[in-house]
Amino acid sequence: MSRAGSSIPGPDVQQHEPHRPEAETAAAPPSALRLAVSRGFVTLLCATAVPVMLQSLVSSSRTLIDSFLVSHLGTDEVAAIGYAGRVIYVIIMATLGMADGGAVIVAQFWGNGSHEKTRQATAINVAVAGSVATAAFVICFTGSKWIAGLGTDDPSVVALSAGYIRIASAMIIPFAVISALAATLRCLGEAKVAMRCTLAGAVIHILIAYALVFGVGAIPALGLRGAAWATVISAYIECLFYVVYIYGTRHLMAFGLRDIRDGLRNVLLKKILVVGGPVSLSSAAWASGILVYAMLVGQGSTQNLAALSMVSTLESAAIAVINGVSTASAVIVGNSLGENREQDHTWRTSKALLIWNTAIAFTCGILLLLTSLFVGVIYSDVDGETISLARDATVVLAALFIFRAMSMTLQNGLLRAGGDTLYILYADLSCQWIVAIPLTYFAAITLHLPFPVIFVAIYTEEIAKTVASSYRVYRRKWMRRFID
Repeated sequence: MSRAGSSIPGPDVQQHEPHRPEAETAAAPPSALRLAVSRGFVTLLCATAVPVMLQSLVSSSRTLIDSFLVSHLGTDEVAAIGYAGRVIYVIIMATLGMADGGAVIVAQFWGNGSHEKTRQATAINVAVAGSVATAAFVICFTGSKWIAGLGTDDPSVVALSAGYIRIASAMIIPFAVISALAATLRCLGEAKVAMRCTLAGAVIHILIAYALVFGVGAIPALGLRGAAWATVISAYIECLFYVVYIYGTRHLMAFGLRDIRDGLRNVLLKKILVVGGPVSLSSAAWASGILVYAMLVGQGSTQNLAALSMVSTLESAAIAVINGVSTASAVIVGNSLGENREQDHTWRTSKALLIWNTAIAFTCGILLLLTSLFVGVIYSDVDGETISLARDATVVLAALFIFRAMSMTLQNGLLRAGGDTLYILYADLSCQWIVAIPLTYFAAITLHLPFPVIFVAIYTEEIAKTVASSYRVYRRKWMRRFID
């Protein structure tokens, strides 16, 4: 679409009405429950949350497909892709954290009606996320064997993991561009565009992955390396879709070098780093802890590491659904703060979002419980003992998933929208490194407990974060505005 003919709402008050889910009166503002079930609020939530859910589900389906395809190769390959995937996940979270943190500034500028500064913030956000991704790629590519050796002593798994990391790390750079552009499109109410680009990328990934893993015609069977190459190729193609859409339609966010220069003059880099820096560090630190869990589990046995990989793949699908709610929460609350609405309005909106989050989390828990019955069907070529461990751990996941869902929306949705990113960093580090990792070490290395019990120890992190973040949100000091 052209800038002149854009359907994106402008800065005047009348055009901001779609961002206000419930018309309020001074005499009787709606309660959080009434707001949660109102047609306007549900429409607004679905407009952002559903596309993000679908986009996240499609993205997580890549991991599920890769894990499923690789499971036909053997238990070592499942363990290798599980550990190597977590290494890549650390970098993805650092990049995604920077992009989403910068999107807080984008959302507030958009809520304030400043299109020019929204575009400048988008330009700076892409540049910063890309810089983080480039540095991460160099580290992973050059140190892949050393990184793989941290997770297990099994030479076969180390070799497989190192090969996957060396290849798949190249997808981090296009992923940085995708993350920053997708975050901006969500802030502008164009989450469906990001969903379509991701869907197209996922379909391409599945087709390429099958051909490269097992070999088709003249294409040789590359096994685990084939899955890595499929990830890289599909990431670059998906990135191209975003670029073609933004620049091919002369979108409002089609930035150039001038926007980067003007953004630097307007001190937007500092604003984005103030919010995005802690989010990136928090996300990377948290993802590093996830990697440590895999290291501790892998030191116990390759079977435990394979079971963790299988359960994590199923968990990622449920997380994708909750990610829709938490992302929608960040956009809706961020826009409300940018519009300079009354704090009571933002607080009622936040509580309404938490009501929806709780209901969806319980639904995900039930679905995970049902999924535990079919673990053996999904991973039919994995040995029976590993399947039994994964099945029991999936039941544990179903029971505890509510804590994961609440911590995600409290932190990534509400606190991040208010720029309370330093608190998120402290909460992530303390709950993970002071509570969960020592308990996991004690359960896995000292006591050699069964894997499902170790999984409970891992999830104490989410329980602790839910309690701490609930208190932080309740105090309401996180509702801050970062733009003039």
